Amino acid sequence: MISILSILIIFEKNIKMKKILFAFLLSFGFINANSQIVEAYGTDDGYVSDNSVLDKIDIEEVGRSIHVASVEEGKLHVRRFYRGKWEEFDQTPIEGIFKLKSLEIFAYKAVPYVFCYYDDRMSVIRAIDDKWEFVGEEDFGVGSIHNPEFSVIGEEPYVIYEDKDYEMIRMFSLLDGTWYDVDVMPMEGVKSYKLAANFRGDLYMAVMDAGGIMIKEVDQLIEDVNEWKDLTKKIKLEEVSRIDDFEFVENKAYITYTTTTGPVIISLEDLAKKWETIEDAADAEVPFELGKADYNLNISEYYFYTSLSSAGIPQYLKNNKRGVWGAVTNLSDKKAKSLASCEYRNIVYIAYVDNGTSKLMVKKIEKGELPNQNKPAPTSTKKKK
Repeated sequence: MISILSILIIFEKNIKMKKILFAFLLSFGFINANSQIVEAYGTDDGYVSDNSVLDKIDIEEVGRSIHVASVEEGKLHVRRFYRGKWEEFDQTPIEGIFKLKSLEIFAYKAVPYVFCYYDDRMSVIRAIDDKWEFVGEEDFGVGSIHNPEFSVIGEEPYVIYEDKDYEMIRMFSLLDGTWYDVDVMPMEGVKSYKLAANFRGDLYMAVMDAGGIMIKEVDQLIEDVNEWKDLTKKIKLEEVSRIDDFEFVENKAYITYTTTTGPVIISLEDLAKKWETIEDAADAEVPFELGKADYNLNISEYYFYTSLSSAGIPQYLKNNKRGVWGAVTNLSDKKAKSLASCEYRNIVYIAYVDNGTSKLMVKKIEKGELPNQNKPAPTSTKKKK
């Protein structure tokens, strides 16, 4: 006859085995997804935010730390991940937000700038010595503003946007500490536009129309955009609907767009005159079906695309810069409302708003498996839209 003590010992061993098995399965799930939670902030459930956040977020490497911006209970919060923990180093001066339309972090020489478009007005702040301050007026930009793009050059922030009332692309910039805007070009025929700055201190606007993409160097001292310098000859493209991403790594330019066969990356070496196609999904003969929401390219040792699927699942796609594509991989089995990503020291950080809790989650993806030139490109496992 089995004693009570023996039963308790067996019961305790079973509990330990279940815990070990659960931990193993959990770790296997994270390894299989090739991602892990960065760190919680003030909670024990893995979220960075204490409260629910509005749908627009952004994440960016600034200096030697990762900064993530969100709006909680009507107030803008910026937290940074430094030396293994999240911290909110200073309270931002932007609050009373009811409707958030755009939120963007920009790093200029280790100084974080934040652009916030909310309740039909815009604000720009920056943190000097860990203290937030407004740049120019506290708010500006009353009118019909759509699709704003933000950048900083020489401590001077710029915003280009579409004015639908006048069907015009316009630009905000600072003059003697005051925001003012000017007409840039008519919106007629324009499919898409992006703003990007290089390390040397040049600001460029990429504009797509039916004939392709032209890139102009922004010069606020010249009113006529036709007189702005062209970076190169026009990039001729057909049946491409938008510019997905435009950015510089140091002084090398990258543009991403999507065709029916998947993403294409083209690049331009510093001071060169001709763009080069460096990655084309059509070459891999794999039907990539990345989502189109919150689409972003991160350039490190690998190329990482991140996006939200048509069903709202946060996902990524990896290319090892040698033509070897991975599969479209889900970061979570739960839906998200918004997603943003950045790269720091060959690690990709992805922030997203969990659909169920409306809280902010941040995960990271290591560079992944070692490159293998002989490995065939796997077939995408993502469901069709």
